[in-house]
Amino acid sequence: MSLKNFFTGKTAVRFWLNIVLMLLVVIAVPLVTFYMLDTFTRHGEKIEVPSVAGMSFQEAEKALKERGLVAAVADSVYDKNAESGAVIEQLPRAGYEVKGGRVIYLTVAMKEAPMTRLPDVVGLGSLREAVSILQALGFKLTPHEEVEDKPKNLVLGVKQGSREVQVGEMLPRDNTLTLMVGAGEKDSVAVDSFLTDFLIDEAIAPDELKSELDNDIDIEL
Repeated sequence: MSLKNFFTGKTAVRFWLNIVLMLLVVIAVPLVTFYMLDTFTRHGEKIEVPSVAGMSFQEAEKALKERGLVAAVADSVYDKNAESGAVIEQLPRAGYEVKGGRVIYLTVAMKEAPMTRLPDVVGLGSLREAVSILQALGFKLTPHEEVEDKPKNLVLGVKQGSREVQVGEMLPRDNTLTLMVGAGEKDSVAVDSFLTDFLIDEAIAPDELKSELDNDIDIEL
């Protein structure tokens, strides 16, 4: 076949058709790719997150869904000032601009305060350790109640209100606890004073004994 025949007749039509199709593919593939990327990544789309604090989870879910967002419970905490099931906190916060389909994590209020078993802080004896352990468990403490004639800062018991609670008892963490600790023994100062005088006497005794021995020697001479 001559070159002239290749560019004329049916052969030429097929040749140029293939060229056009190749050009279309080369142009179309990048365009379709960029379009699909923009669609999947929602490029340029911005949705302002509404405030759902104070709403029930169902109301919050509905409000977010209307904006093209998804609600999910991330945590639940006890708040005596909030209604059970109400949204206390949200992340991202209200006013943030996000893309459609973004999950908004919600913290909702629990119905009842969580219960915690009271550890044996009396057995520890140390006031500092008792305070650290109870606060780490989430308990709130009132000023300590001092008991006379007991060693200073020795932990003697735990009260919830006016009632003394026992080790291992399940207690709501929103209630406050009071530690009963020793105020110090009354005779501790007298004992200390006696020991001090005794040690001073002991320190002076050798000199006095030496003086008495010298006197005895003089008399014998």
